[in-house]
Amino acid sequence: MEYWIWLSSVPYIGPVTSRRLLQAFGDPETVYRSDASDLCQIKGITQRQINSIIENRSLDRVHKIMEDCEKHHISILTQNHPDYPRRAKEPEDSPIILYYKGCVRNMEKTVGIVGARRCTQEEKLKVKEITEQYVSDHTAIISGMAKGIDSYAHTACLKTGGYTVAVLGNGLEICYPCEHRKLMEQIAEKGLLISEYPPGTQPAPYRFPKRNRLISAWSDKLIVVAAGRGSGAFITAEYEKNYGREVEVM
Repeated sequence: MEYWIWLSSVPYIGPVTSRRLLQAFGDPETVYRSDASDLCQIKGITQRQINSIIENRSLDRVHKIMEDCEKHHISILTQNHPDYPRRAKEPEDSPIILYYKGCVRNMEKTVGIVGARRCTQEEKLKVKEITEQYVSDHTAIISGMAKGIDSYAHTACLKTGGYTVAVLGNGLEICYPCEHRKLMEQIAEKGLLISEYPPGTQPAPYRFPKRNRLISAWSDKLIVVAAGRGSGAFITAEYEKNYGREVEVM
């Protein structure tokens, strides 16, 4: 496990390059022990990335991450594990590891529901109805635990006895927004919290667009409710379209 964490945290090595390295070397420990002549054979790799791999061969930070995961009861899912959903690892930019809390279930059908943070009572009821309809069809609900539409979808799913996945843009020991602490605890108990970020990672604006791509990757279909153009919900929709999946705007 430690080498998976190491590869996922090497500076300048993103998910696409990480996957290419794994395809070439077979496992992250072999990447860790590779030399420059081996690394330069990887398609698209830059000298900066090669230097970063060679210069960051330390497991000190990795061991700290593992200690923090144990302290906060956070588990780690690697991309070669059978529990990592097939749909979620189809995109080439899917992370090689995910941190999670809760239960990873086999989800035959999934739908992402995202939208405005500020919405009307009518829009809130619409989300509730949509969510209940999908839950009755045994479809898992994917969203981002943000204020507004996201939280209403998670809540309606839990109240209906469904399974929901919340994708966070920070470490899983941090609740953001802070007023969703109870919701976060309920999702961890009855659903699944996931993040590509290790414990200690604070929420930041630039992390949420990256988080949005995971909502898309985990969703067979995406529903966007009451969102303005240029919003995070529409960023999620663009990812969904790029992944060749259906988007419905309401």
